[in-house]
Amino acid sequence: MKHAILAIVVCSFLIAGCGADKDLTGQREVENGTRLIGTSGDDGFYERHQDSNDFNTNQNPNFLDLTEDRPDYGDDQEKFAEVITLNSNLEPGPVYITGDNARVTAYSNGSLSDEEKDKLHSKLKRKFIDVVPRYRVHLTIKER
Repeated sequence: MKHAILAIVVCSFLIAGCGADKDLTGQREVENGTRLIGTSGDDGFYERHQDSNDFNTNQNPNFLDLTEDRPDYGDDQEKFAEVITLNSNLEPGPVYITGDNARVTAYSNGSLSDEEKDKLHSKLKRKFIDVVPRYRVHLTIKER
């Protein structure tokens, strides 16, 4: 008896859910969403030319940047290596970026005195601040 009452209640919920009006919020959300993407007229999202200036993939800040020339940590790591090669005779090593800290390693081919290391260290730190000011740079100079 309990199973029959339970089955009737479940079926009544299913029937009540299937009989809902089709023109409620679902279609209005889709229409508003396509307008936000930037389609005009009756052409759909996939039918129009997506290389045009109207095709902007960066409308929502919660989604990843889909453009091909987006900046990322690799660009900043290359900048650190570029600063080392242009402003000293050191070879760039690994660069680790964690939040606003950048741990940069540079290698010298010969032995450097402590004074030379200090001069290179301060010179490179000033250049890092000029080129990539958003990081706190922790520079380590090692000998190979």
